[in-house]
Amino acid sequence: MKGEEKRKNEKRTKKNFFYKKKRFRLAMLLCIVGGFLDAYTFTTRGKVLANAQTGNLVYLALNLAERDYQKVFSYFVPIFVFALGILFSEYLKHVFTKYENFRWQHTAIIIQLIVMFFISFIPSNHLNMLVNVIISFIAALQYQGFKKIHGVNGATTMCTGNLRSSMEFLSQFIMTRDKKSFYNFLVYIGLISFFVIGATLCAVLVHFFKNYALLFCCVLQFIVFLVMFKQKI
Repeated sequence: MKGEEKRKNEKRTKKNFFYKKKRFRLAMLLCIVGGFLDAYTFTTRGKVLANAQTGNLVYLALNLAERDYQKVFSYFVPIFVFALGILFSEYLKHVFTKYENFRWQHTAIIIQLIVMFFISFIPSNHLNMLVNVIISFIAALQYQGFKKIHGVNGATTMCTGNLRSSMEFLSQFIMTRDKKSFYNFLVYIGLISFFVIGATLCAVLVHFFKNYALLFCCVLQFIVFLVMFKQKI
């Protein structure tokens, strides 16, 4: 009996390992998209950050001090719309509670995919504020929809919180040698790394394809949409 129970536990552990590995691949794709969107709006849409609203608040304050109210408005609108995106995501979550196979995150991914596809055909320096507003909205959907990765609270759209958490878990591992803390540290470092990869890819692709580089994110989001039917994140 003990041998059979041991084999079952080993099988369960192996299954959980591969399940978590697949979930991390999904998180990896989402982090690439998060980094890509921030770099995209900054490099092609007037140096506005789609995800990092802290940065937008700083720029807003600096321009407010210089009494450049036009720029103040250009930074305020994405912040406001990001907040609306969080509210909308909570509404979707409430609406889709009765569905089991189709979660509200599926709808969020579909919205992101469609919106990014059409935005990629809007030339840079044309309707930049509208584009930034829309991207801030879909970034909020992703931020709210994918807050938990591998059982830990992690963001796929920004890195400040992830950096703090990674160092917190590293500190716990150094003091206690707890393997779970080291595992969580690696998860957060992975999230940060793939966010940076996404931003770097954006810089390269924008150089060659300009605003059409955003189509790359559409491909990633389509893959995420397909994978989500089999794996939860």
